[in-house]
Amino acid sequence: MISRRALLAGGAGSALALSVNPRIVVGQTNEPIKIGVVTPLSGPQEFIGSFVKSGAEVAAEMINKAGGVKGRPLQLEFRDEKANPAAATTVARELLGLGYNLQLGTISSTVALAYGPLMQQENGINLTCGAGTEKLNHENYTSNVFRVGDGTYRMRAQARFMAEKYPEVTSWTGIIPDHEYGRTVWAVFVDGLLEFYPALTGKTPTIVPPVLVPYGSGDYRNFITQMMKSPAKGVVNATYGGDAATFFQQARPYGLFRDRILMDAANEFIVANALKDQVPKHWTGSHWYYANNKSQLSQDFYQAYVAKTGNRMPMGWAGEAQAAVSAYAAAIAKAGSTDTKAVIAALKGLTWDTVTGPRTIRAEDNQAIKNLEVIQIEPAPGTDIGFKVSDSVQIPGAPVIEPATPGQKMALRTAS
Repeated sequence: MISRRALLAGGAGSALALSVNPRIVVGQTNEPIKIGVVTPLSGPQEFIGSFVKSGAEVAAEMINKAGGVKGRPLQLEFRDEKANPAAATTVARELLGLGYNLQLGTISSTVALAYGPLMQQENGINLTCGAGTEKLNHENYTSNVFRVGDGTYRMRAQARFMAEKYPEVTSWTGIIPDHEYGRTVWAVFVDGLLEFYPALTGKTPTIVPPVLVPYGSGDYRNFITQMMKSPAKGVVNATYGGDAATFFQQARPYGLFRDRILMDAANEFIVANALKDQVPKHWTGSHWYYANNKSQLSQDFYQAYVAKTGNRMPMGWAGEAQAAVSAYAAAIAKAGSTDTKAVIAALKGLTWDTVTGPRTIRAEDNQAIKNLEVIQIEPAPGTDIGFKVSDSVQIPGAPVIEPATPGQKMALRTAS
């Protein structure tokens, strides 16, 4: 593993052969190492992009303050992709033309999928910071795209945790946006339910078909009425951001979650920040929950993030950006080069330090293995923020990640 100390000291990779191209050899120039950050900076997903942007800035500042990568500072260049594949590929091409062959920051599944052919054709690399589609490291796999954070297996981990925590809750349904991310969340969660409930409880769960909703629906009352008729005692939610806040708020008068377990895919604090003491008690996935991670790196990153932004409750996308920036730094130090081919080779199989602990990128499909985190949020009337984190767990990624099958569809269990 490349440790943070070794990386910052510039020693990692020093014994490795360096590229013969004098323009890209690390250590023979003091020129900045250029990294493009393409993420939503406007539109409905801007609130997530802001965590990616600040997280990447803090990570680069920490590395540069400690001496950079073999003496070269990291230089970030930002572009707004609006969570739109056409906008993303346009600005990605612009950055490639400016010499930014190393890029990171995508959070949308459709954007991340659009990146693959572009990066392969134009000899660039993209590290995603939150895209969840299983296609990324399966049927749409390309060698030029890496997922340095948790991916498809996060929902398998959350399903396993539900089986451990609530063995008596054996009927599940969902409220699922009818788009790439929503369909992925449901399919993989069901796969996990059908594996882990029988294995851990001896019971086969009943899967009730989910309620599919259009993206950006402003009125969920008809869908809520439909869900009220469901016999399922567990509900997984894949609506996102403002949609999720609207859904949760409109479900409150109906008592939809009064006698049901609610597992939210990954809104972290988004809904709680919007609804405060009106938020229902629920579990949600987190890419990085700062209070769960006690390493010096995580604490230093948290303190630097708070100092920079004033936000004392950063969300996990900031941690995924830290992982992406530090992955590039570790890979460049290992390769001794910023050349695309050399960095790809260095990223494959790379183990490096992050705010959630060490991660390792599987060489076969460019998917990182990391710890998964789940937190429970419930109302806290009378407090400044109106809610609290009442429980949290970390789940090792290795036992729940699916097998690597690049170029092939992920094999998923389905309800009979």
